[in-house]
Amino acid sequence: MKIHRRILTHYLSCTSPVDKEGYLYKKRGRKTSYLRRWFVLKGNLLFYQERPADRALLGVIVLEGCVVQTGDSDISFSLVFTGPGLRTYQLAAEDQPSQKSWVNALLSASHIYTHLASRPGPRTPLQRAANKRSPKHWPKRNAHVTPLNGPAPKYGEWPLVGFDPMDEFVKLHEYYGNEVKQVRADWLKKKQQEAGHIEENLIDLG
Repeated sequence: MKIHRRILTHYLSCTSPVDKEGYLYKKRGRKTSYLRRWFVLKGNLLFYQERPADRALLGVIVLEGCVVQTGDSDISFSLVFTGPGLRTYQLAAEDQPSQKSWVNALLSASHIYTHLASRPGPRTPLQRAANKRSPKHWPKRNAHVTPLNGPAPKYGEWPLVGFDPMDEFVKLHEYYGNEVKQVRADWLKKKQQEAGHIEENLIDLG
């Protein structure tokens, strides 16, 4: 599954709520050093770029199907995806409190999604799309996340105050979905106009 970079960049820069943002260190490979990157968590998407003010998006990690694992040090952790062709993202925070804060945010995002997917009643288009298997870094949406200490807390124990997280999660994704549809519609309209302009300038030599 591939999404146009322009759509993802718009998704990142729009005025929708940000769950967490800040600097983390990302390791490019097993034998390489860590690079400092700016990360933004929106729903179940983790964006990263070089600096907060940059317009260029370096990448995005879809969190479904990943396991959050703490590392050997107090500041490191990993996003582990199991399956052929999938990779592990090795990350590190500035300090231990920051590491715990990021891990808890990732756990919370995945925990909300898991309860949303298992909620009884008619399946929404979002839930139907979530159960489709996709290749590479877009695995089947069935997240299994390992907490820092012991099993994940029960649904009511998560520190989400003042709203129903299930309803908010659905609204969040519906909002993003409408934005993506609008961007795509504008893009298609522009392409059609360009194609029509080209045809007007063609000369029939037959």
